[in-house]
Amino acid sequence: MRKLYFLAIFSVLGLFSTNAQQYTWDFGVNLGAANYLGEIGGSEGQGRAFLLDMKIPFTRYTGGIFIRKKIFSDVAIKFEGNFVRIAGADSLTGAPERRARNLSFRTDIFEGALSAEYYFYQIDDMSRTSKHRIDFKSYLYAGFGAALYFPHAYSALDEKWHSLRPLMTEGKENHYDEMTFIIPYGAGFNFTFNKEFRFGMRIVYRATLTDYLDDISTDYAFDDEFPEETLAESRYFANRTAEAKQREGDELPHKGFYQSGSIRGNDDDNDGYLMVQITASYVLKGGDSFRRAKYNSIINRRRRF
Repeated sequence: MRKLYFLAIFSVLGLFSTNAQQYTWDFGVNLGAANYLGEIGGSEGQGRAFLLDMKIPFTRYTGGIFIRKKIFSDVAIKFEGNFVRIAGADSLTGAPERRARNLSFRTDIFEGALSAEYYFYQIDDMSRTSKHRIDFKSYLYAGFGAALYFPHAYSALDEKWHSLRPLMTEGKENHYDEMTFIIPYGAGFNFTFNKEFRFGMRIVYRATLTDYLDDISTDYAFDDEFPEETLAESRYFANRTAEAKQREGDELPHKGFYQSGSIRGNDDDNDGYLMVQITASYVLKGGDSFRRAKYNSIINRRRRF
């Protein structure tokens, strides 16, 4: 998987370096907020309610850089790299069975993605003055990419964050890789001032090919499925219902559910995350330098004769 990822990166760099000045392109930064969609937390009832599953108190942040190349009047190609932090906790859900499960997490994600932007609505100049020019574009986009993700959970025992992947909380047979492919899609808009500075906003969703952004997917593991060297720590982070019982007493439902062999997650759906980002970039303009040099050479030869 990593070889395919790096091959895609080098292909993209080649795309942007070839005749880089032939079309207008820009580079800039993304800043915004991120929220997670998966097994932890969520709305009341069975199954997932997609956007209704998001919990605003667990909104975290994202930031990154990008380079974008306009290849047609209404199409651009964009390569970006982002850092994203997502988090969640069963303690805030309205579903009693999830509160009793009492799992929580924080995951840092490092992602790279290539996408195509389609500008379905454009205004070339919104300004009514000759001194300032303001262009407007709204767009849809989709693409592909890859991400490295690192789930952690907090322990009140030692007041530290612990990496969950090495603990194999769902058993050694369910050990997962640190990389996943992602499918980004969304919509946005931007304003370009005097064909030089560009500011905008976009809504971004990342569908992934993993169900382990939150370290939860299948069943509660048995003790002999945990790594021997981390048995106590793995057992603690795999099942945290005892903490919920201490917090809420006998009000928690289905007390017999939270034990080895019982359902811990739902592997029918993969995890994802939603981002709202503000974008700012600087526009570089110019023609193809090779063609310009060739044209000037022809003109100079004609002048000699």
